[in-house]
Amino acid sequence: MKIITLLTDFGSFYPAQMKGVILSQLAKKAQDITFVDIAHDIPPQDVRAGAFALLSSARYFPPGTIHICVVDPGVGTKRLGLVVESGGQLFVGPDNGLLMPAAKSLGTPGNPLQAYKIGPLEDLSLSHGFPVPSPASNTFHGRDVFAPVAALLALGQSPAGIGPRVRPKDLNFTEAKKTDWGFEATVIYVDRFGNLILNMRTVPEFQLSLLGIKLRRVATYAQARRIEPLITLGSHGFAEIAVNDGNAAEAFCLKAGDRVELEEI
Repeated sequence: MKIITLLTDFGSFYPAQMKGVILSQLAKKAQDITFVDIAHDIPPQDVRAGAFALLSSARYFPPGTIHICVVDPGVGTKRLGLVVESGGQLFVGPDNGLLMPAAKSLGTPGNPLQAYKIGPLEDLSLSHGFPVPSPASNTFHGRDVFAPVAALLALGQSPAGIGPRVRPKDLNFTEAKKTDWGFEATVIYVDRFGNLILNMRTVPEFQLSLLGIKLRRVATYAQARRIEPLITLGSHGFAEIAVNDGNAAEAFCLKAGDRVELEEI
């Protein structure tokens, strides 16, 4: 049985078409498949948000998992399509950095990630006897490019058979910087509760404030009073600013990509 995950900014309608393409091909080979929807509510065209969601999820899947990830503002342009192999898992999607934080997190010094350019679908179709849409839609590579390639991989095609090795575009969340007054950090994701996830892997032992408001350092939300701002280490391994029983993004008027100054108090 193969596991294929999907992560997109498509909402609920379009992913079904991608699954249909894959099932149509695998049914002919009697290949069992399990689909897992990581998320389809990534903010539209927010590559960094998609990359964070994938990074937070991929490590919980077993070797052999195929991840189709499509947050693709450059769809239809000359940007490449990729298959990235890392840690025994495969990532399929656009070459815009979306795949890289998760893929890098699974790689090891002795077994680094390998990235392959998705070749012309017509060539893949001829060499593998595998029907693909022709021509591919300029606006839906998730269905017409990445889904067929994922089906090929599920049927045993090696990533190297998809196309030549390439150097993929990177996406780096960087690290928060220590300053004379505290830390300079970046909001890399805002979850549906309004929690602000920062590019910090630890929470300092000393107290911090944001915009002059003290952030209570806690291990759980319940350790803060109702509507009290707090900072904690989230389950994803990054520091996050939250408001107990409230919305930190609204309270501090912040969004993904914003830089914040955390002052030591």
